[in-house]
Amino acid sequence: MRKALLWIGALLCAIGLAVIATSAVMSYMGLDPSYNLGDRAKFEFILVPFWQIGLVIAGIGAVGVLASR
Repeated sequence: MRKALLWIGALLCAIGLAVIATSAVMSYMGLDPSYNLGDRAKFEFILVPFWQIGLVIAGIGAVGVLASR
C-alpha cells in the first residue's frame, strides 16, 4: 500500500507541476488559461485558472507522498 501511495503521489505531483508549467507558458504567450466551472447555457462563468488547478493536484500528490512514509 505504501509503494502505491508513493507512486500515485509522485505521479499526481508531476501532473500538477506540468499543469502549472503549462499555465506559465500560456500566460507568457498572452493567453488566459482557465477552466469554466459555470453553466454555459445560463451564461454563468466561474473561471478557475490552470495554476490553481495544478496547485491542488500537486498538493494532493504531496499528501500522498507524505502518507506513504
